[in-house]
Amino acid sequence: MNTLRELAELAGISSSYIDKTGQKHDTSDDVRLFFLNAMKIPAASEMDMILSKQVLEKTPLLPDSLAFYDNEEVILPFNGNGKYSLKLIDETNNIVWETTAENKQDIKITTQLKHGYYQLKVYKENELEQDSLLIYAPVMCYQPEFIKNKEHLYGVSLMLYALRSENSLGIGDFGDLKELVKITAENGGDAVGINPLGVMSPYTLPSPLFNILKGDVSPYRSLSRLFINYAYLDLRSEPDFNNSPEVINLMNTAEFKNEIRRLNDSENVLYAAALHLKLRLLGLMFEQFLRENNPERQRAFKQYKDEKGDELTNLCLFECLLEAHRGEQFWRFWHDGTEDINSSATRSFYDNNRKRVDFFAYCHWLGDIEVKSVQKLAKDLGMKIGLYADMPIGAASNGAEVWENKEAYVLETGVGAPADPMRPRGQSWGFTPYHPLELNKQHYAPFIRLARESMSYAGALRIDHAMGLRRLFWVYFTANIPVVQGAYVYYDIKALTAILAIESNRAKCLLIGEDLGTVPEGFREYMAEHGLLSYKVFFRQKNKDGSFIAPKEYMYMSLAQSSTHDQATSKGFWANEDIEVFKGCGLYVNYEQYQSNLDTRRKDRENMIKAFKNEDILPQELEREMEESADKGDKIPEDLGKSVNAYGAKTNSALYFVRLCDIYKQKKLDNAPGTIDEYPNWRLKLTKRVEDITNSNEFRETLAEIKKHRP
Repeated sequence: MNTLRELAELAGISSSYIDKTGQKHDTSDDVRLFFLNAMKIPAASEMDMILSKQVLEKTPLLPDSLAFYDNEEVILPFNGNGKYSLKLIDETNNIVWETTAENKQDIKITTQLKHGYYQLKVYKENELEQDSLLIYAPVMCYQPEFIKNKEHLYGVSLMLYALRSENSLGIGDFGDLKELVKITAENGGDAVGINPLGVMSPYTLPSPLFNILKGDVSPYRSLSRLFINYAYLDLRSEPDFNNSPEVINLMNTAEFKNEIRRLNDSENVLYAAALHLKLRLLGLMFEQFLRENNPERQRAFKQYKDEKGDELTNLCLFECLLEAHRGEQFWRFWHDGTEDINSSATRSFYDNNRKRVDFFAYCHWLGDIEVKSVQKLAKDLGMKIGLYADMPIGAASNGAEVWENKEAYVLETGVGAPADPMRPRGQSWGFTPYHPLELNKQHYAPFIRLARESMSYAGALRIDHAMGLRRLFWVYFTANIPVVQGAYVYYDIKALTAILAIESNRAKCLLIGEDLGTVPEGFREYMAEHGLLSYKVFFRQKNKDGSFIAPKEYMYMSLAQSSTHDQATSKGFWANEDIEVFKGCGLYVNYEQYQSNLDTRRKDRENMIKAFKNEDILPQELEREMEESADKGDKIPEDLGKSVNAYGAKTNSALYFVRLCDIYKQKKLDNAPGTIDEYPNWRLKLTKRVEDITNSNEFRETLAEIKKHRP
């Protein structure tokens, strides 16, 4: 084994991986060098590599972080030389255990620990030598009663931005979401799934003046995953909206009415214009809030700011800086000192813009109140889950999370997936990965905060690309090579899963690990051992011969859906919509790959007919329509979705979700992974208004059909 390979493996960079087809791929030296350089680990020469190896191989007194489950002994691998004292301090700053140690030894903690996080401090002659994190977690993530009782629930998943109503201001909001929660609960559903709600800024989007459908608007790449996007505020429900004469006057102007009508009538969400419109209203609302000076609300606002601390202040400061740098949307290119959060220029900017910082805090405060009111409504209506939220696996490189803590991320790389038959160029998702070594040094503080905030308003949480708990495929691009370059980089799965177990039990939040793609050996078993549900997508659940897995074969500890936001709808799947979009976006390396996917899809249609017949859920007329168009998918059977839902509902999975866009027979893709400007991702609105949904029969009939087939 050469020095470069040894160093890369010490840094967590894998030397090879096995793809979905069973083929082995070795990591090249060029990839190793690129990632080591990005991680700021010297490797330019043989001597650099030797010295870097020595640094990484050096054994500290204790690891920076240690994780234990409550079914194992807590034994510390102490590596001292001389006499030391150790203290274990809990989250309330109380010393719960202490001992002395001489030289290298294993030390058993004998006191009974509660689940949580502990500081483990090591002293020598009263001088602090080491400060480590000890994570003590329950073996299982939170298991609600319905899981313990083996019940089979169902719900509806939707893109919040896609909702439209008479009260909308260009984009779906929490008022619209409440109506969907109500009708779902009325029809026996126990959950409503939503897209990530992270913060978006109009200053990182296309011009608000035109119907521009280019630019990155992914809810998975936000300024911050820790706080709520004010775009989703139901402003009409807020007291500051209704009590402000300036707001009322503005809303009554012909110009504003016309703009609202333009935004609401658009087939796609015009993000920048909608956000600018809401910002204008929120500015007037904030002035009303200050003018009224209601003591109770002022105390609540201050309490929110105190509770959220530096992360909130940093985000709001970052949003102010984006306003000031409209011409340059990426903080790395500001070059006025404010690209560094700790600079005197940044401190000066903050001092001069405190009121505007407070304004953005006010916006996020309202978001926190509103989203939690949706969850309260769901629970009051008897839903066993309520909101099913979504936690992106990576941070946006141009966002506040990276700007405020650059050391925790590897800025020169992205996160994606290796090439496979469906995505032959591989994928780059636009995320910046955590630096595994630095995350450990920072005692996992960024991840703990992310998990805690993500669970604060939800009864269930989807961990996007859950394999990232074990490994992430880091990527970059090389000139004239169309396929992404990359390798898997490993993380401490025990520490990350232990954190999820602590936070989910504290929040009483069920966890679902999205385990689609190239899954490392043993990963699904590890998830099951610790109580995370697997994620089963009907269109991808196939046996080796291509036939669809029977509903009774789905594991109970799973969530089932027909497809996801990254895949075709039921109608789109039948009609090759995703394949044609990928072809149009240039995602195939050659024509043969495109044709191969068409051939596979033809077999999928034939196997769908067989699967539905095997489950006795294929009406005669639908069978005829499916058989007539199975070869090319050129005519979509009218009631295709009915049998798709019946099949999914029959699965043994604990949860089954129907996509709202499938209820209303959407054909277009919500998102074409691996594209930004090539396809108008994350913009498509539902064709039906919320009022139409609540007053029509399609929604009720679909949920009734699902309820009939649930085990």
